[in-house]
Amino acid sequence: MIKVIKKYTEVSMIILSIALLQISNLFQWDNNPIMGMDKVCADILIIVLCCLLIKKMGIQSGAGFIKKGFFKGILYGIPFFVIGVASIFVSNVGLDWGQLSFLGISHLVLFTINMILVGANEEIWMRSLVLNSFISKYGAGRKSLWKAIIMSAIIFGLIHIPNLFFMEPLTVIVQVINAMSAGILFAVIFVKCKNIWAGIMVHAIVDWCSLFVGNCFVGGNTVLSMSMNGIQAVSMILAGSLPPIIFSIIFMRKIEEP
Repeated sequence: MIKVIKKYTEVSMIILSIALLQISNLFQWDNNPIMGMDKVCADILIIVLCCLLIKKMGIQSGAGFIKKGFFKGILYGIPFFVIGVASIFVSNVGLDWGQLSFLGISHLVLFTINMILVGANEEIWMRSLVLNSFISKYGAGRKSLWKAIIMSAIIFGLIHIPNLFFMEPLTVIVQVINAMSAGILFAVIFVKCKNIWAGIMVHAIVDWCSLFVGNCFVGGNTVLSMSMNGIQAVSMILAGSLPPIIFSIIFMRKIEEP
């Protein structure tokens, strides 16, 4: 089985990602797919399964579970921090801030745990497993890395398609495209620092900032209630996709062919 996965890496990573999505769907005990104890269980299970696959495939040396490179990765993640803080205001334009009601400390703690686990789940899944598998197959040259980065980013974007079950189609299209662009920068950060913990930290903070108001306050704009017209969708795609792609190109300039 492992030999088949390594030989047909592209198809195998797509199938594995679909399987992991199905596993996550088994843990839905409430009406909020963004957070809750059900989401905690799903994320932990996916993390464990990905780690087992990484070990079975023998690619743990490139999975980023090391101390070195953490602060370097955090520095490369600065563009994401800026995007995350900006999203607090952009995603809540028109919101009556004075009418918000805080849901409480326990809710905030659960939300924070969820965001940390989402960051760990998606980074270990998409970077330590998927991206690392492509790098192992394609090699570490500049062109090969770009191929691995783009392939993993496409898969990262596509795993957001099931959000169609609880979000408007146009909103999901924007999310998928922006996720692909974000996946490129997350992959570049991983390639540059080779440390998965940095990616997890950056990912968790960005998600926390983006979803904080909508999930921790009554009256906030949750991702579940987001809707937009065509002009807003194009604007969101340009604002959400161009910065990660531009920074990715800048960060990858110094990588040369072996």
